[in-house]
Amino acid sequence: MNKRLLLISSNSSGQGGGERYLIYLTQGLHLLGCEVHILLSTASYMDNWAKLLRDKGTHIHRRNLLGLRSRPLRFVQSMLDRNQQQEVAQVCKQIAPDAILVNQQYDEDALDYIAGALMSQVAPVGGTMHMPMAANKHQRPLGKLRGQLLRQWYKKHIYSLILVSQGSQKEFENYYSYPRPTNVVNNGCPFPEIIASHPPFPNSWVAPLPIIGFSGQFVFQKNLSLLLDAWLYTIKQGIQSRLLLIGDGPERNNLEKQLRNNAPDDTWHITGWQEHPEVYLPMLDIYAMTSHFEGLPLALLEAVGRGIPTVVTNFNGASDVGERASWVNIAADASPESVGQALIKSINNLSWLKQEARNGQQDFQSYFSLQRMASETLAALGIA
Repeated sequence: MNKRLLLISSNSSGQGGGERYLIYLTQGLHLLGCEVHILLSTASYMDNWAKLLRDKGTHIHRRNLLGLRSRPLRFVQSMLDRNQQQEVAQVCKQIAPDAILVNQQYDEDALDYIAGALMSQVAPVGGTMHMPMAANKHQRPLGKLRGQLLRQWYKKHIYSLILVSQGSQKEFENYYSYPRPTNVVNNGCPFPEIIASHPPFPNSWVAPLPIIGFSGQFVFQKNLSLLLDAWLYTIKQGIQSRLLLIGDGPERNNLEKQLRNNAPDDTWHITGWQEHPEVYLPMLDIYAMTSHFEGLPLALLEAVGRGIPTVVTNFNGASDVGERASWVNIAADASPESVGQALIKSINNLSWLKQEARNGQQDFQSYFSLQRMASETLAALGIA
């Protein structure tokens, strides 16, 4: 294809799915024969992403750019930061790509990067938005004013906006009168074979009880207290299983306290942060995700794509996955009882769900592929 793409990171975090999305998109673009450049901040927490992207054959460009997390006045400062916008524009002109794609975590993120890319006038500009975060904006501090400012910004700055799920698109379009149609491009991810391993489990975990698990950051967004409440509900209903939490984060102490106070010691385990959390996935009978909000979580795709029966709440992206995987159970609502009942239903039907996964896993992986994601992204940018 010989197209040159410039990807611009939102520089939001040293962990999480946003930058991992860029790694996967890069891999997909390479499969299509594209030359990929990426603009990253020189902030130290972006060093590991730079290394990972360089290892994938990406041309790395680093500048002293501020991310939203570094701005006391958040998106208002980024909207007014003409110097940073001009620096982004200069990089765009130097690289002279066929298209520019900015990674946006949510509707207030990376506005200066998008403005700079548009300012360069060298190529079509697009943005991938994962979680609009618009549904409850008026309930947050200064939410109405923030919404008014953002509505004006989006009317003025026209670019090819990509949402990663149907729910994200609906949330954005319900809030913003965007002056052109938006696009939905579901995320893709790789499904490499997991090298046989024996991750450490408690010595008492020898009885063949179902293992319910989650993998990711222990942060407010993931709403793991709901998962714990739902799992404890199943225990009260006489259902025996074990809970495995793969990861770490600021919520860990509260979660451990909740488990110690309410569950037998030999029924749950927290691994701590893992460099290769995927080695635990083959040990899970059910993957569970009870987030407050999502876009289309890569961790969910990885679990479902490996044929693990899954229980989720109805966050953005859940239906996109559930429509293509009969082994996914979406809870009726985000209550411990509803999620607990969904877990019980999955435990009682494990054999059937695992057979469904074996039958549908190949088609699922084929759709949520890196190449399909990259191809649809190019089409959305108008350069397919």
